[in-house]
Amino acid sequence: MVPGERAIIELLRADPRRIEALYLLEGRSAPPVEELAAAVGVAIQRVHEERLATFVAPALARGMVAVAAPPREWTVEELLDLPQREGARQVLVAADGVQDPHNLGAILRSAEFFGAAGALWPRDRAVGLTPAAIRSSAGASERLPLARVTNLARALDVCKDAGFWVLGTVVDGGRALGEICAETLPDRLVLVLGSEERGIRRLTRERCDFLATIPRRGAIGSLNVSTAAAVALAAVCA
Repeated sequence: MVPGERAIIELLRADPRRIEALYLLEGRSAPPVEELAAAVGVAIQRVHEERLATFVAPALARGMVAVAAPPREWTVEELLDLPQREGARQVLVAADGVQDPHNLGAILRSAEFFGAAGALWPRDRAVGLTPAAIRSSAGASERLPLARVTNLARALDVCKDAGFWVLGTVVDGGRALGEICAETLPDRLVLVLGSEERGIRRLTRERCDFLATIPRRGAIGSLNVSTAAAVALAAVCA
């Protein structure tokens, strides 16, 4: 399920062939969606609120939902083979056990916004690409190459063997992020973000070539993982 206007617009732009049905709440006007759907030949079905609620919660749908096949699932090897943009660092984002779908979606949104090449995260003990994650990504889940892996530590080994360096983010104990970025960072980098409660797991941490901490000036102990992702991506993708 792809709920919400922004996510549906990106789906219509990126891969309308995946759409099996597109539902719009009766009386709801959404010119961008309607125009795009007409342009790519996707029919819109007008339905009552009760019918729309059988797909996803109204708060997620916000008046529209697309029933669609899931996006293509990439392998780690395919992510590593993506072409590097000229003059830009090639950055992959690895989420180590993120549990909240809104956090995952926001991480993907930041990753796409700052120009990351792709994202990966484990299949087990981590949230999947749920409707809430898709909506929170604001369409990034339709644009960004995504890979779910059986074992994140092994996937990072594959990345390192291909010439990528691994930068892990930690609440405490790492070098200041700005300090690390002021040096010459490798052109190919995996940025690792930990889970909401436990951070980066031990085996993941052992694969990190650098550990970075975002310096704090206030009394709050840490940032939400999706906010930390945005800060770190702004730094390493600059």
